[in-house]
Amino acid sequence: GLLGARAPGFLCGGRATGAMAFALLGFLSGLPPRQMDRLYASPWACLAVLRALPPLGKHYAMRLLYIEAGVPMSDVDAWIKPEGEEMHRKSLDHMRRLRVLVEVNPGTNEETGGSPGLGGGDACVRLNARFRTGLRLMLERSFDVDDDDRGEGGVANDLAQVVPSRDDLDAFAKGRWEALLLTLTGASDAFDLSARDEDWAPGKKKKAPERRLDVGALFRAAKLIGDKEDGEEEGVTEAGFRFLLTTAREQIWLLLTQYISRFVRAAEISGDAMDVDDATEDVSADKGLADATDERLAPSVIAFLLRLTFQKPGTPYPTDSLPPAQRSVVSDLAHLGLLYPLTSPSGAGYYVPTYLTAGLSSGGDAGDGVPGDGAVPADERGHEGHVVVETNYRVYAYTTSAVEVEILRLFTRPDYKLPNLYVGMVTRESVLAALSGGISAEQIVRYLRQHAHPQTRKTPGPAVPTNVCDQIRLWAREQIRVKRAPAVLYCDFPTGTGMFDKVVAAASDADVLLWEDKPGMRLAVAAEGHDRMKAVFAAIRAGEA
Repeated sequence: GLLGARAPGFLCGGRATGAMAFALLGFLSGLPPRQMDRLYASPWACLAVLRALPPLGKHYAMRLLYIEAGVPMSDVDAWIKPEGEEMHRKSLDHMRRLRVLVEVNPGTNEETGGSPGLGGGDACVRLNARFRTGLRLMLERSFDVDDDDRGEGGVANDLAQVVPSRDDLDAFAKGRWEALLLTLTGASDAFDLSARDEDWAPGKKKKAPERRLDVGALFRAAKLIGDKEDGEEEGVTEAGFRFLLTTAREQIWLLLTQYISRFVRAAEISGDAMDVDDATEDVSADKGLADATDERLAPSVIAFLLRLTFQKPGTPYPTDSLPPAQRSVVSDLAHLGLLYPLTSPSGAGYYVPTYLTAGLSSGGDAGDGVPGDGAVPADERGHEGHVVVETNYRVYAYTTSAVEVEILRLFTRPDYKLPNLYVGMVTRESVLAALSGGISAEQIVRYLRQHAHPQTRKTPGPAVPTNVCDQIRLWAREQIRVKRAPAVLYCDFPTGTGMFDKVVAAASDADVLLWEDKPGMRLAVAAEGHDRMKAVFAAIRAGEA
């Protein structure tokens, strides 16, 4: 009744405990407590955090939602059976690090600053007041908390004339994102990677950044390209090659975390400026972040990004009512293809979420790298794959995407390219070159499987031939046949004295023995054990003397 028909999907988010959900938890748990409290002024941020919690954490949050007084930890511990103790503690730890659960004084119900779950059975806990108020607001208003949203009420006739079609929106998003990836590989100059935005540098207090997004700074912060100023070699790094083989959703989330980190660092440099007025201004939990006008206000930026994950792709939302910090985010995300900016005939500004943004906070299925992946049913998407791998190691890719071709070139030998077809070969040389660039064998196999053509799934057997997958792994093992280690070689032992056996035993006991040749009376020990072995030799000689 209270949650309504839409509640299960909004609260659970399908597979909300997937990799992306844990990535969200990990990132937010690293924010300072004051920023987390400000973030919970956004009801949508409260809902996003709830969806990302472990299942038991969701249960605890809903159980405590309408309990304002502190609950003794002894009562909370009694909710679970003994066999669930480990999961219970982990869930409480997640809630504590996200400031969803706080420890309070039993008499005043005020926060004590302690760690819930660590204060013993006499401690009392409750939900963070702002988180509780925001989540209540979402439930009591059936998730309709934005007065200016157009997502549920339809689109005005004059606005409908300028809203892009599904195909146009997909083409825009895919074009921008592919241009970004091509720039990373060096096959395009759509984005300037040479320009540097000094506001990204920690420790330097600079003026507000220009509205042109510095993609090079994003790449450098994520370690996808080398930073010449830090003495690194320019070009794509090992992390950058691995980045290219991940799903579009993982790529977007990685860049968004770096983007958000920019505002977090700026806030720390400016002395946590967003909380200067906290001592004199009581910011109620349902007030929202509309008064956040500082462009470096990290909670405002994060709240907008989390709100964005719940907005319907293809539907226009107004920008004029957004605070300046969030309007600047719209401009940056449009640069990346996550939002489509437009202006109505009356001159009002709007943005349209593209299918690249859908479900980022829910941690759903890993996508195949096309817009809308994982957020749109399979029968509503275009092709789910484009790669055909034959047992003779020949690779056919039915695609017109320059990005997909560049990715395949990372681990295949290109043979020829037609307007809509790439033909290559998986060879030992091409795979070893990819491995030396930082790509793993499992990443190559996973990419081929994720992008396998639908027709390959209709035939008996795996979509990618087993012999190809096994051979890629065998080629990878060639690199680990021999392990390098600094060592010292001992030889020319006197015969008939038993010294060799004593030295081998001493080296083995000290766990520094790397290799021994008993017939030739030779052994090698780790370099760090050389001084210890000197003492062993001295002791043996003294005993023989």
